[in-house]
Amino acid sequence: MLTAVAGVIGALVIGAWVVVAWGSQRRQPWLLTPVALFIVLLVALGQPGWAFLPVAVLVAGSFAELVIGSRESPTVRTKDPDAPLSTERWAAAVAAPFRVALAEPWDVVARPSLRRRYRRMLEHQWGVTDRDSLREAVEALFEELHTGPSLDLVVDLRAGVARSRLPRERGGESTGARVRLTDDQVARLRAVTGVTEADETVLIGAYQWWKSVHVIRLVCGGASLDWLSPVETQTLLRRVASDLQRRYSSWQQLSTAFHAGYLLWPEKGVEGDHGGTDRVWAALGLLSEDARSPWNLLPWDMPLERVLPEGGVAFGQEP
Repeated sequence: MLTAVAGVIGALVIGAWVVVAWGSQRRQPWLLTPVALFIVLLVALGQPGWAFLPVAVLVAGSFAELVIGSRESPTVRTKDPDAPLSTERWAAAVAAPFRVALAEPWDVVARPSLRRRYRRMLEHQWGVTDRDSLREAVEALFEELHTGPSLDLVVDLRAGVARSRLPRERGGESTGARVRLTDDQVARLRAVTGVTEADETVLIGAYQWWKSVHVIRLVCGGASLDWLSPVETQTLLRRVASDLQRRYSSWQQLSTAFHAGYLLWPEKGVEGDHGGTDRVWAALGLLSEDARSPWNLLPWDMPLERVLPEGGVAFGQEP
């Protein structure tokens, strides 16, 4: 009787551990494999009482992975480093800071393990609860990007203040968006813009196109929740990629605009903060500096793929 109970409990615990380890996409939980095998061995040898000890260890390890694994420090992680270059991979790299912040692979568009997080984010930030509201939010963002005013961010590096304004040719009036910067933020802006210590002011032009990253996040959420088909996903990502390639000339320019826009983003406190540390800001730093970063590896001006109605892809052709 005890052997049967230990076998059932052991099987359930091992099954739960496998699900947690697979979903985490981390190497650490798989280090408990010998413990799982030890449970099977003890039950098979007729030592059910002793089997409950490794069962407890496996339960504790799985619980720790659920709690601690989700708080892993931002890390540049890639599911398939040798994957061929594609429009989907290029577009995923644009939104990489939000995946790197979670220590998730940046190169996976549809990520079922993040469904709960995407559902919460979509509803909280965009009011998106289904396919129709998702498409409306995406089109609204496209409309804002294409018809809204071009904005500059003026950063007073000495005073540590950044403010948004219209370009000088349009009056140079302040839009009211303003933020006080920390010493770390000032230092990061000096680094990404390439200004010297003697410079007191830096101008980041047309930074509002950083909002394209939100379109990609909406598309990734829709793909993960099965609200968008693969062809719809690729079509929208290609549209974003085409816009960005026309407006910026390098990943460095995108990085600068991303830093500027993120500083003024009202949701950054909700999305980025965790225990007093802004994980997205930390991820931006990693992507700017890490040699494994897609921003340092992928060519900016790669030819974009044409998405065909039947799902085929013709490389480098305009639709």
